[in-house]
Amino acid sequence: MSSKTPRAISFTGVANFLGVIGIIGSLIFVALELRQSQRIAIAAQQQARTILRANQILSTYEFSEDEIGLENIPWDEQSDLQRYIREQRQVYYWTINENNYYQYQIGLLDDEIWAKESQYSQMQWDHCHLRHVFEGQVFMSSYETYVRSLPDNCQNLDDYDGIIPRFE
Repeated sequence: MSSKTPRAISFTGVANFLGVIGIIGSLIFVALELRQSQRIAIAAQQQARTILRANQILSTYEFSEDEIGLENIPWDEQSDLQRYIREQRQVYYWTINENNYYQYQIGLLDDEIWAKESQYSQMQWDHCHLRHVFEGQVFMSSYETYVRSLPDNCQNLDDYDGIIPRFE
């Protein structure tokens, strides 16, 4: 009889150990789910702020003849109103690009989508005549560092006419 007692204790100990491991695993799973939910909630708040800012910027547009096709008119041929409108559009583009960068940084945009979206930041950075718009904005420091690390294609402005460069 004495040989059966240690075996029963051994099975009970193993069962208790496995139960504790199961509880710890469940707690880790719940913690990871909470962390993911928090990241998604923070990203949703950032997205909501971006939408509000974009709507504020877009609310000033009347889509008059002065506004349509503005990106295809050389900068030095635009009126003061057209330049102002173009600058406001640039603010809009930077706002959207910053939000995309943030979404990518927290893992809500995959690499393929980011590869496409990052081209937009480069395209806006290549608008040499509109760099002052970037300089006049307040960005997340990580996004500002990212943009300033992009290739600077504004070194030689001899052939630059201010028309938006297209993707190559």
